[in-house]
Amino acid sequence: MNQLSKDMLGAFDEWKEEQRKTIEMIDQTKTGTKSSEEVKSVSSFDLYNKIYNENVLLMYKGAITFDLVTSVIETLDRKVAQVESDKKVQKAFYSAAVEVVHNLYHHMDEIKGQFEDISDYDAKSGLITVLAKEKYYNILTGNFIPTKNTYDLKSKIDEVNTTDKDGLRALYKETLSNGQFSDKGTAGLGLIQLARKTGEKLNYKFDKVNSEYSYFTFQVKINRV
Repeated sequence: MNQLSKDMLGAFDEWKEEQRKTIEMIDQTKTGTKSSEEVKSVSSFDLYNKIYNENVLLMYKGAITFDLVTSVIETLDRKVAQVESDKKVQKAFYSAAVEVVHNLYHHMDEIKGQFEDISDYDAKSGLITVLAKEKYYNILTGNFIPTKNTYDLKSKIDEVNTTDKDGLRALYKETLSNGQFSDKGTAGLGLIQLARKTGEKLNYKFDKVNSEYSYFTFQVKINRV
């Protein structure tokens, strides 16, 4: 993972922590454990400014259903058309968004157990954040997955990241011929396509939650210039 990606993922982690604290303070106000004066700095306008300053095109956390996937892709297609004049970049962004969101959808039902200190809703929720920066778009997703599945996923991403352009073309054909497909995905074809279409490394991070599950953060960058 390059330094830019580490910085972005770190900043995103900081942002998530800020939002967690904000929500916690609001909840404490509702239950009477904190007065409204103690949380007077918390407002929807503050959140609006954060979202505006970060150029957030979309931010979602919750169940990832088929209907939601369709809605997210349609929304992103419409929004990127509003902010991006380059048709080639629009096409690259759309292709990447489809692959990333579908990948998230196909792995959302892998969580079967219960977590300590994490609600069932949170454990089965996916996170999608899309930012429009001056020189690139950033698509970032997060979800819980069984730790036993992280090893194969890491291997596939690392293979893609260490393969050059010609090698990716050959790897795509090989995977297409030999891959075993199922309703859970396309044997790594989506990862290969993401790397081919964006020309960028696929950035990721696994945070171990407990002995059974980890949290998977995935980031794709699409250059604008």
